[in-house]
Amino acid sequence: MAILISATGRDIESNIDLTFHWSYCFLIVDKLNNSLKPIENRIKNHPNEIGDALDNLVKKEGVEIVITHEIGQRSFEEFKKHGIIIYQGKGNIGKVIRQLDEGKLSEIKNV
Repeated sequence: MAILISATGRDIESNIDLTFHWSYCFLIVDKLNNSLKPIENRIKNHPNEIGDALDNLVKKEGVEIVITHEIGQRSFEEFKKHGIIIYQGKGNIGKVIRQLDEGKLSEIKNV
């Protein structure tokens, strides 16, 4: 299962970036392979390409879950189109992943 996380840095000790669209980068956490992959956030400088960029990310990385603190309407709709669950998280990414595993994160159901 691949998890896409808006991040303030490129490692598990970084924090959840507060706004998805403007995040420093994205981290792909692959729970199946126990791996972490940082990805440059190209959408912050190209807002008109959100749909294509997220579409490609989802397909290429196999994203099933997104964790962020706040997400915009366009990104939200794009993920929902793919059946992706979006959770709200805040703070240290490692801790937030544990909270996800424990069922302690709230799903973002609308924006």
